Amino acid sequence: MAELLKANLLAHFAYYRRSRLLLAFLLVLLLLTGLSSLPALFAHSGVQSFYSLREIFSDLNGLLLFLAGGLGLFIISSHLRSRSLKMVFTKPCSPALWLVSAFMAAVAVSLLLNGIVLASAVGLSLGWHLPVRAGLVFVSANTFIASVGIIAYLMLLTMLVHPAIAVTLALIFSADLFYEACLWAQATIRSGSSNWALRVLERLFHYLYLFLPMVHPFGKKTENIYSSLRVLHGEWKYLLYSFGYALALSAFCYFLALFALQRKRHI
Repeated sequence: MAELLKANLLAHFAYYRRSRLLLAFLLVLLLLTGLSSLPALFAHSGVQSFYSLREIFSDLNGLLLFLAGGLGLFIISSHLRSRSLKMVFTKPCSPALWLVSAFMAAVAVSLLLNGIVLASAVGLSLGWHLPVRAGLVFVSANTFIASVGIIAYLMLLTMLVHPAIAVTLALIFSADLFYEACLWAQATIRSGSSNWALRVLERLFHYLYLFLPMVHPFGKKTENIYSSLRVLHGEWKYLLYSFGYALALSAFCYFLALFALQRKRHI
């Protein structure tokens, strides 16, 4: 079991190493950091340098979330498209082991990239003579935790539908969309509308919001950390809560994706 898991992980790492996706990300990272650093180079204010650092760090963490989805999507779609899974499963390697190894490899690459972004932010802080704030660690950890859930969710969607449809579903039909729709329906009802169809839509939007995965389930509680990069003593607990949510989401997506993979009958 351990040898098979190691062999699969090495194969997945080799795939990522040859992938142009990671190369493109590193190039964008360097370009974005370089362009965003220009104002701070000519500024004589520590406040301006802090704003530049926060903007760079925010942009890179947003890019990491999109990349996390790509890591999960491409590792699944490439094997399904090349029809190589039948050969993998006859080594023998069980579908459950292969799927968990693909997930672990994507998470490991995401962790590495998060570490690179955090190290870059710390380096900029030191270079611009800014204090290294605990918020940098918090935001990086929160981004990585969110990436774990995104990887699992995109792996599931790619297992169920075409990759293009999977991306569309993930980007458009999000929990935030149905949350805003639910708020709109509730406001319309409170304004005096008694249309029964609107009440049905309000319930539908509510349940879809609860069912669909959230990127940052405690975003309202931690938004001040993203703006100030300061963390109060009682706010670290939200990382633990988010980690528990990501684990539950990943487990659900894994078992559902495994069921779909076994139904494809690659053996």
